[in-house]
Amino acid sequence: MKINVDNATIEIPNFDRDEFKCSCCNFNNIKDNFLWKLQLARTEAQTVFRINSGSRCEKHNKEEGGKKTSDHLTGEGVDIEALTSAIRWKIVTAALNAGIRRIGIAKTFIHLGDNWNNPQNVMWVY
Repeated sequence: MKINVDNATIEIPNFDRDEFKCSCCNFNNIKDNFLWKLQLARTEAQTVFRINSGSRCEKHNKEEGGKKTSDHLTGEGVDIEALTSAIRWKIVTAALNAGIRRIGIAKTFIHLGDNWNNPQNVMWVY
């Protein structure tokens, strides 16, 4: 897949835009700059990033219990499957190194967010 970042076309080898569609309606507003950071993190982590949740429409976000300011609504948030502590460590470390500054940690997934309208340098647990 090719994306456009800072007027440059960049190849993203580990993701397909369809992975980020809302599961209820196929809404997809995933941002290219965020995809670039995800690719940087994925390359460093050297592990598969299985997207559990990407873009969300308002209806689906509400059903998931998401906030009105959710990163998922703006195309700047994903939940990535993370079933072990070692995988969580790899994903979080690589995400921080890629410049992602909004991280949520759950037992089975990691939320990565890049919406600059929301607080930065934050990490929370579910």
